[in-house]
Amino acid sequence: MTISNHIEDAAEANRIYRAKDVVEKGFFRLKNSLELGRLRIHSDEAMQNKIFVGFIALILMSYIHREMLEHGLYYRMTLKKLILVMEKIRVIYIKGDRILMPLTKEQAGILKAFNLPPIL
Repeated sequence: MTISNHIEDAAEANRIYRAKDVVEKGFFRLKNSLELGRLRIHSDEAMQNKIFVGFIALILMSYIHREMLEHGLYYRMTLKKLILVMEKIRVIYIKGDRILMPLTKEQAGILKAFNLPPIL
């Protein structure tokens, strides 16, 4: 139950609450998943660069999270496991030719869920 002194419509109050929740979860991910809780930097420029890269990473994580929700991937794995599985994709170059190592069934399924071709 949500109570407010300023908003009379329950649906509007719920929408505002959910919007705030998204922002709070974004900052939680910045601080914890992306390890930006303590910046440990020595210049203003380094701080701005680190925060900029952190927000780009947050945008990418949010996109991955949304796609995982839409395609039911959370029933099979966590976001962390998805990243670990995809980190194992290997490409080798032989005499200038790019060769993608064979994908596992799990990797192929993830690429399909993200609407990406199996050959990166």
